[in-house]
Amino acid sequence: MAFGDIATAGLRTFLDTDRFADELCVFIHIPKTAGSSLSTELERLRPPYINIHRRYFYGDTVTFSRIEDEIASVVDSGALAQANACSGHFSWNQAAPIRAVRPDARPFTFLRDPVKRIISDYRYSRTPTHPTYKETIARFPTIESYVAAPETQDKMARFLMPGDIVTPSQIDAFISANYAFVGLLEMYPLSFNILSRLLGDNVMPSEHKRKTEATSDNEVAETPELRALIADHNQRDKALYDIVRRKLVAIRDEWRDLRQAEARGSRAA
Repeated sequence: MAFGDIATAGLRTFLDTDRFADELCVFIHIPKTAGSSLSTELERLRPPYINIHRRYFYGDTVTFSRIEDEIASVVDSGALAQANACSGHFSWNQAAPIRAVRPDARPFTFLRDPVKRIISDYRYSRTPTHPTYKETIARFPTIESYVAAPETQDKMARFLMPGDIVTPSQIDAFISANYAFVGLLEMYPLSFNILSRLLGDNVMPSEHKRKTEATSDNEVAETPELRALIADHNQRDKALYDIVRRKLVAIRDEWRDLRQAEARGSRAA
């Protein structure tokens, strides 16, 4: 089974048949989707864990390594052979070497409302926590200029699937067949708990990291006009988000019933 079966088969069947407690779980970490918190949880739940990340070099300008080279380095080191989990800001295509060396790899990810995610991404990129924040401020003086830049558009879809997957039906088919699970930040307790069950546990989230600091450089007024502008420039992301949300809403009541039944069992014991 795969993620697409969660709504058609029902949650309990999905949890019974799609568990991947012994496989390599690969977290494709889309920026500003609570992934830093989730990565910390993953390190706790599934050691040995590898965080694959670009390295930054500071001089007159900030330069950084390519994520493809960092993935190749991890693959060549042989570290993935013993790993139970890995994560990073890499795309489906960039993760191909991981899937090649570990055919048992089970990718998963979390999404966020596209408007909220882009605003958060823009705000974070303008804080000193981001290594190239000065360049970002200079290049994108307003959030409208940031939204208009092609490299900021449909980032969730570009992380999760090839570029020729564009229509809602294609998007649904791809994530349904290729991902073990897709969660939502807006449904984080449900999403995290389902993921933990798939990993062979049953816990609720405890970590929350990297809340973006407020500065004079990253203030954003979320107006109806801005929301419409972002939605217009991110239609693949909106379709992707809506598809996943429908699947999780379809099993939300079943998840609540399952949690309540477990709580009653614990009290009875």
